[in-house]
Amino acid sequence: MLSVRILQRQGLEVDALNVRTIFSCCRTSAAQAAVALGARLTVTHVGDDYLTVIRHPQHGYGKGVNPCVDCRIYMCRMAKQFMEEVGACVVATGEIAGQRPMSQKKYQLELIARRSGLEDRLLRPLSAKLLPPTAVERKGIVDRQRFYDFRGRGRRRLIELARELGIREIPSPSTGCALTERSFAPRVRDLIEFHPQASRWDFELLNLGRHVRLDRHTKIVLGRNAEENAMLRLLAAREDKPEAALLMPEDFLGPDALVVGRNDESAIEFAGALMLRYTRQNAPLEARVRVAETGGQRVISIRADETVRMSRPL
Repeated sequence: MLSVRILQRQGLEVDALNVRTIFSCCRTSAAQAAVALGARLTVTHVGDDYLTVIRHPQHGYGKGVNPCVDCRIYMCRMAKQFMEEVGACVVATGEIAGQRPMSQKKYQLELIARRSGLEDRLLRPLSAKLLPPTAVERKGIVDRQRFYDFRGRGRRRLIELARELGIREIPSPSTGCALTERSFAPRVRDLIEFHPQASRWDFELLNLGRHVRLDRHTKIVLGRNAEENAMLRLLAAREDKPEAALLMPEDFLGPDALVVGRNDESAIEFAGALMLRYTRQNAPLEARVRVAETGGQRVISIRADETVRMSRPL
């Protein structure tokens, strides 16, 4: 937001680009920021080749499963293509030297510019005075003296600048990426370990519910609320889904369950017992669930099983 406003104050027309990954984050805030800045927003999505970035990052992971440098290179390549399509002269980001230890050290900023193909057409207005001049600075299209020399993780000067630039709604600091979160990273590691050829569908499923690993071939995902139950049903109905069975409560209030992988009777019975464990009412000793799988639907009886209480979600 600061970089956009800085460039707008120099008389440049700025197009905002929001690159959305497979994981849910920053969607609403990006739209709100574009409206507040009066910038035209274009939303684009990563392709299936982004899965390779997650599985095999050339520059490694952070503390989670965040391939930050590789991800930035990927997104900057998308920004380069967008820049060329709209006839823009430069790509600008809000990166600050030294703010993110995994991707914003000076050598990493230079690496991202080089590997993305942007070279000296990648501008970081907030730290520009600490970095070599870009093409638009050398040509006089923008005034380098009106850029900044921010470095490190401090926010006080940034907040002061936001107020000076007339930005009223100042976002709270956040990781901005689910792959950095301690509660989310184990799910990704589990998927990569047990299903290295996982599809986009499998990665999208990571955003939902409680995940319980039954064995190396089977995982069970339970909805945590009505919205997630509805999303599980949508995923189960998609044509690109792998082998999976959807379990829905028939005569009790409880979560839906999606059995992904080898869904034999023992896996379905275990999933049913998990549904009883997480019901919001007093769990009955026996209940009925509807099972939707390849070939049709059926209703089965399930029983509470004390062994499922020892299972822990990923």
